[in-house]
Amino acid sequence: MKYALLLISLLLCTIPVSAQSADEQSLKAVVRSMADAQIAYDAARLDAIFTKDYIEISPAGEFDPRDKVLGFYKPELKPPADKMSTAIEIDEYSTRVYGKTAVVIARLTYNITANGKQVPPRSMRVMVVARKEPSGWKVASAQYTGIRPPQPAPPK
Repeated sequence: MKYALLLISLLLCTIPVSAQSADEQSLKAVVRSMADAQIAYDAARLDAIFTKDYIEISPAGEFDPRDKVLGFYKPELKPPADKMSTAIEIDEYSTRVYGKTAVVIARLTYNITANGKQVPPRSMRVMVVARKEPSGWKVASAQYTGIRPPQPAPPK
């Protein structure tokens, strides 16, 4: 009986951890899907990822409502592949889940090739607020902040 109670206690303690881990994986997947859709200029995919009340603070510090953001990612606005291509790495995740709301912070590093030449990588942080809806996690807002490249040490 004593071992049965111990086993039940251990199982009950691990349930929230595994649920949180599943949420964290789902949230990372949503952030990845959003970034991939942005690079692909896939407004339809972004429309499915964003909540109906989505808002964004752009890297320029502008407040962009959902319709403005979706308009920016129309496929016809995508630069031609022979002129520019972009790959993205996402790392340094920090995820906090508060029931049906979550905050995800990550570093996005853009590797850009323009006119056949590699441009130095550029990184920024994104802070995403997500909401769990019946269909899964959706992005309710995002804020982008540029990361300064490392500065050379001053001469001695």
